[in-house]
Amino acid sequence: MRVRANQSISRLAFVVAFGLVAWLGPAQAEENPCFTGDGTVKEVLDGCAAHINSGATDKEQLIRAHSIRAMAFSATRDLDAAIVELDQAIKLDAAKPNSYFMRAAAYEAKKDYDKAIADLDEAIRLDATHGDYFLLRGVAYQGKGDLDEALINLNEKVKLDPDQANGYSKRGDLYRIRKEYDLSVADFTQVIKIDDRDAKGYISRGWVFVLKNDLDNAGADFDKALELHQNDPSALVGRGVVKSRKGKPTDGSADLALAQRLEPGIFDEIRKLGIE
Repeated sequence: MRVRANQSISRLAFVVAFGLVAWLGPAQAEENPCFTGDGTVKEVLDGCAAHINSGATDKEQLIRAHSIRAMAFSATRDLDAAIVELDQAIKLDAAKPNSYFMRAAAYEAKKDYDKAIADLDEAIRLDATHGDYFLLRGVAYQGKGDLDEALINLNEKVKLDPDQANGYSKRGDLYRIRKEYDLSVADFTQVIKIDDRDAKGYISRGWVFVLKNDLDNAGADFDKALELHQNDPSALVGRGVVKSRKGKPTDGSADLALAQRLEPGIFDEIRKLGIE
C-alpha cells in the first residue's frame, strides 16, 4: 500500500499489526487496489468499500477487505474507524486471533489499555504461539504501569521468538525503566548480536551505560551508532553528554547543538529515558 508521508501509521504497535496478516492469504491478481496493495490510501479505502458493498459472499475476502481498510484508516490516524472495521471482521469470524490482535493494536495506540489487553487475551486464547501477541500485551501492561505483567509477557515473546530483535529491545527498555540496568544491557547486547548494523541497538545500550555511569562503554556505543547512522540526533546527544561528563562541561556542546538543530525536541525525548 502506498502511503503519503503525512499519513504514516501513528504508533509502532499498529505497524506490528500491519505485518501480521499472514492469515489473510496472498493477494489475488485483481485490479481492485484493496487486494493489490497499489494506490493511495484513499484508493485502497475506496476499493475495499466497493468490494464490501458489492454483495460478495466470500467470507475470507470480506474479512480481508475490512482488515485492509482498518490498516488504511490507521495510516490516516483514524483509529476509531479502524476499530469499526475490525469489529466487522470479528463479526464475520470470531475465531481469527489476528483480528483481535489488530484491534488491540488500535486500542493500544489510543491508550485504551484495558480493551487492548482484553482483545489480546482472546487472541492468545485462540493461538498462544504468536510471540507478537505477547509483545503487544506486554506493551499494553507497561502503558498501564503494571511492569510485572509487562515483563511476564515480554519474557514469553523472547521465549517464542528468540531470533527476533524486537522482543529483546522492548524488554531492554522495560528493564531500563525498572532500573535493572545489567539486564537491560544484556538484552540490548542481544539486539546487537541479531543485527549489528542497526544503530538503534547501540544507542539504546549506550543510554543504559550512561545511567550506569559507565561512560567509556557509553561513548563507544554512541560512536559506533554514529558510524552506522551519521548525525543521528540521539547518538549525538549521547556523545555530547559523555564528552561533557568525562571532560569539561562545554566539551560536548557542538554535538548537543547539532542534535538540537536536527531534532528540536530531542532533549525532551532523552529526558524520558531518565537522563538528567
